[in-house]
Amino acid sequence: MKNLGFLALAAPSLALNIPTQQLLSGDLWSSLSNPLKPVARETCPQPSQVSTPDDGFHSSQTFLSDEAFRARQAHRLSRAVQIPTTVGDFARDPYDEAFEPVVKFQELLEELFPLVHQRAKVEHINRLGLVFTFEGVESSRKPLLFMAHQDVVPIDDPSDWTHPPFAGVFDGEWIWGRGASDCKNVLIGLMSVVEDLLSQDWKPQRTVLFAFGFDEESHGFLGAGAISAALEEKYGKDSFEFILDEGGMGLQSLGGESDSSSEVLYALPAVGEKGSLDLIIDIAVPGGHSSIPPAHTGIGIMGEILYQLERKELFPAWLDSNHPAHGMLECQARYSSDHVETWLSEKLEANDPAALGEAVASSRGPAVRYTMQTSQAADLIHGGVKTNALPEKISAVVNYRVALHQTPDELRERAVRIISPIAEEHNLTLHVAFPGVEQNTDDGSDRTLTLYPLSKPLVPAPISPTDPLTSKVWAHFAGVARSVFESHSNPLSKSTSKPTVVVTGDVMTGNTDTRFYWSLSENIYRWSPSRAGGSLNIHTVDERILLDVHLEGMMLYYDLIRSFDGWDGKSE
Repeated sequence: MKNLGFLALAAPSLALNIPTQQLLSGDLWSSLSNPLKPVARETCPQPSQVSTPDDGFHSSQTFLSDEAFRARQAHRLSRAVQIPTTVGDFARDPYDEAFEPVVKFQELLEELFPLVHQRAKVEHINRLGLVFTFEGVESSRKPLLFMAHQDVVPIDDPSDWTHPPFAGVFDGEWIWGRGASDCKNVLIGLMSVVEDLLSQDWKPQRTVLFAFGFDEESHGFLGAGAISAALEEKYGKDSFEFILDEGGMGLQSLGGESDSSSEVLYALPAVGEKGSLDLIIDIAVPGGHSSIPPAHTGIGIMGEILYQLERKELFPAWLDSNHPAHGMLECQARYSSDHVETWLSEKLEANDPAALGEAVASSRGPAVRYTMQTSQAADLIHGGVKTNALPEKISAVVNYRVALHQTPDELRERAVRIISPIAEEHNLTLHVAFPGVEQNTDDGSDRTLTLYPLSKPLVPAPISPTDPLTSKVWAHFAGVARSVFESHSNPLSKSTSKPTVVVTGDVMTGNTDTRFYWSLSENIYRWSPSRAGGSLNIHTVDERILLDVHLEGMMLYYDLIRSFDGWDGKSE
């Protein structure tokens, strides 16, 4: 197979439906003045580019080219990283002293972005949730909602890092530190573009809101949960034109290895998310001296349970035509046929979701497999207090990310099927303490096994529309993305050629704060628009982002706000 890098191409003109006379030498599509027009029933239709409005504001390319702005932006993100807004798994109170760094972070935002704080309506929801409202004069147009979160995941061992995790080191190319790429880059980028617009005397036609939670890394109930409820109360259901949060698969290219003009850059916003379930397994058994042990201690029984969960009724990959990745693969097969599996087109047409899912998962590895398959990971375990005392309380947590074709209820039922025989074998009374599930009566046993969720199980998210022929919002959003990323060359390479951009949806394997916002818009996009290789090590050692990649993301935010500001909702 030829160079399967995960996405690019040298496709023939007929495959792109471009009349020969519109092609330029080395170009895959028409020139920027003659954008590709979608054709009914074609595979992977792409919208036209959306030209930036004639509003008198400077070009978004200024962010990449102006040295003073670049230096200022490196300083802003560096300062943001220096405040350790970490959050653990069990945050329950916004007034907990553990959140005091968030207070300092908000003070920093006031310092860095004075115009935003002077001209926006600033609201604090549940103490630390931030909502900025830039009121538009056209109340008939649905507002835009941009999201990010202020918190970051904790650090394990700072000595493992190349630079201290909260030093915010900028080495001239990369900004290093926890939060640099998840997701203070998004938050600082959004604040920066509006600060810039306001400095140019921007007066919005359409209302724009920023919503910044503060416990996304701890499920988001305090921040996004409270903010979304407040927004729904104020604006109502389905009240936003679109919602854009962090996430997605960024920007990935295929082709261009031997001919840079053949590069196809795939823009991959997530238009859905897997569901989630954190299953807690608690075992309670009598204790005693470890010198007179039973055949199986509680820890041994827990080990058997986890072993059986990891070997029985394993989850299949499944890829039907309703899954956004199906459309993404169709795009690759059409526009990057020389750089994907030779069998891909045939299997896409065969209408066999199990065979297609397993073939793609086996070919492309775990990162792709788990967009199509439920994952199961035993992440936490605790039991015992001393070497000479038998353990009395043993607990484990198994994390599931629920594939689009399954539900948390199915996973609970599977766990009960697998665990029930083990409980019976070891004379444990099994309790299934899930909402809506009939409870076993307590028989007074001192040997119990209880299954319950850490928090309310989450079903997979609704899928946002991605057909530019039927969704005008997606067509406009994707058209802006094409315009932005086709406007300049790849900052990670030395090439001066500009890519062809294909915009297509995918799904998140994890969950973002959008889990609380489903009722507010059918158009929810999760996308940190970062090129592959330019935003590294989220949630682990040496997290960092390339300054140019951060600036490219700002270009998108800037042009989305400008392009949707006066848009009347009509197709291009």
